[in-house]
Amino acid sequence: MKLVNIMSKFKSFFRRDNLKSKSKMIIEDCIKMPVRLMVYPIRGYEEFKYENKSKNYVSIFYLIMMIIAQVIAFNGDGFLVNKNNPNDFNLLMTIALIIFPVAIFVFANWATTALMDGKGNMSQIFRVITYSFFPYVWLSLLASIISNYITADEVVFFTALHTLGIGLLAYMLFFGMLGIHEYGLFKTILMFLFTIVAIAVILFIILLFFSLIQQVYAFVKSLYDEFVMRFLVWTR
Repeated sequence: MKLVNIMSKFKSFFRRDNLKSKSKMIIEDCIKMPVRLMVYPIRGYEEFKYENKSKNYVSIFYLIMMIIAQVIAFNGDGFLVNKNNPNDFNLLMTIALIIFPVAIFVFANWATTALMDGKGNMSQIFRVITYSFFPYVWLSLLASIISNYITADEVVFFTALHTLGIGLLAYMLFFGMLGIHEYGLFKTILMFLFTIVAIAVILFIILLFFSLIQQVYAFVKSLYDEFVMRFLVWTR
């Protein structure tokens, strides 16, 4: 009976009308909403926060797409612009270099804005960051494609696409933070400065922690080596 119910749900999911509505919803959430945030940032981020127009699955999608874009850029950019050695590629490192900065920024921004009467929570901060990846992801993928067909004189177009992507990412991130925390222009700039300071403090604490762990490990290892030399080797 359970198998029949599962099969019926599976068939209903792949019905033409259901697939059409799902595809329309995905296009609306993954393309139209980020474009609206770019074109109408003030109104767009009001909808983003108060009308539940932001979706967690879209955030995860663009986080994954950012990783994919970096992987493709490392391995697939044309030889005129790609100075990377394919043998140096490390997928885990690439993933870490995307996820770790996002996690640090989310926590640092939340901690900072909690002291500055910010209205955004950690989930909203995460969604603002990942939605901001939208222009960079698609422009980076486009740049990777054209990099395999351009000449040396046309490398400027590749650089322009990357620069535009970074600029639009910063633009969306700025207005996103302004919108969810309900700050003015000056307070938003101040918030970013304090967030950078908070990130530096967090990184310092992490490095201090790992340094302490390394010292404890070295101390324990020296004790172990001393024990082995005194009681196991010398007693033979």
